[in-house]
Amino acid sequence: MLARTLGVGSAFCLLLGCGMRVIGPGTETPDNTPESGLAPDMPSALARCKVAASRENPLVTEWPASEKANLQALLQQGAVVVAYGGCTLRVLPQCRVRGSYSWHRTTTASDMVEIRDADELYTKLPLGAVSLEGELQRSGRLAVQTTVSGQLQLNEYDPRSAHAGGACSGATHVVNRLSVGAFKLHSGGLAKAGGGASVIGIASGSAATSREETTLREAGSPTRCEQSTDAAPDAECASPIQMFLQPLPDAIAQRGPPGMLKVKFLPPPGLERWDVMTGKDQTMCTAPCEKWVDPAVSFTLKHDPGWWARNQYIELPDLRPFADQGAIEVGIEPIHGGELAGGVVAVSLGGIAAGVGVGLLATGCGKNSQTCVAGGVTLPLGLAAVGGGVWLIVDSRGAFHIKPTAEAMAAP
Repeated sequence: MLARTLGVGSAFCLLLGCGMRVIGPGTETPDNTPESGLAPDMPSALARCKVAASRENPLVTEWPASEKANLQALLQQGAVVVAYGGCTLRVLPQCRVRGSYSWHRTTTASDMVEIRDADELYTKLPLGAVSLEGELQRSGRLAVQTTVSGQLQLNEYDPRSAHAGGACSGATHVVNRLSVGAFKLHSGGLAKAGGGASVIGIASGSAATSREETTLREAGSPTRCEQSTDAAPDAECASPIQMFLQPLPDAIAQRGPPGMLKVKFLPPPGLERWDVMTGKDQTMCTAPCEKWVDPAVSFTLKHDPGWWARNQYIELPDLRPFADQGAIEVGIEPIHGGELAGGVVAVSLGGIAAGVGVGLLATGCGKNSQTCVAGGVTLPLGLAAVGGGVWLIVDSRGAFHIKPTAEAMAAP
């Protein structure tokens, strides 16, 4: 009986469309099936990179030589704009803003940055943390020795000149100053101290071991930094060492990549957890969250009630009609399980009653007045139950509330 009940209810859902209602600015679109997905970020590295993103003066000594050469060429053409995210820094060569750099010689100074664990690595060398983490685990120590003879400083900077065009999409900062000089990146070296042994030249009880120190990367010559002049740095003391970044105005920094839509997934009512999926098994984030997404990609919200019940999947509508909004909010009203179950039962039982009533009328009228009367009563009651069940099924459907964000509505 239960299987028959669920089967009849499923048939009514197919006829009525037990999907999600879309409440938005005059838009109601059908549901779509997810076709592609995005891999989730690594939690530990992501947390460290978020901390690193708060520091706007990253060292760039670990950059490949080709990237440094590209940066030096762009510095001669004008203000350099970048997309900085803590562990990544991407130069945007086509994003041009007004400004130029001038050389300012300073007193030659040397410094040593030592790194002994992953937390220090992501804090002090965030741009190379991913590539250097394995080397740090192997050697137990990294050290960056720098010698700086001056800075390139930004002049006549006008951020308003970056508003036109899509080349600045995703931009976050402009390079305000850049320290240049020479550097060496070392691996290994002195290890942790230990006791209970004696080493020549070191008293017993405070002995230490040592590891071989190797040079991973280097550029320039520290001895040539003294030869830098007020006019220009010495050619052997002009490697980029450290960037000092200045955040761009929100009007620029908040723009995402071309063709992307900023979506804020609002928290669902109650304490339920809903994951935003780009497939049935690829979690993008957990509501509430905010992401730049491709509006052509379909998304699904998933709720896992626990081992005692099946997961719920709710498919979002096509977001392409909202692509010109810039940023939108998506809120959900989950399916009302009680109403849906009651509606399915009412439709099922009402359908059975209506069928019985039709049978009684067909066989009883003209032969047995009591059978005819029973059929006349049973049929309308069954139809009424079917109608009430259909109303419950329709009313149980959840809804999507889609509208532009307050920031998007306020933007010119």
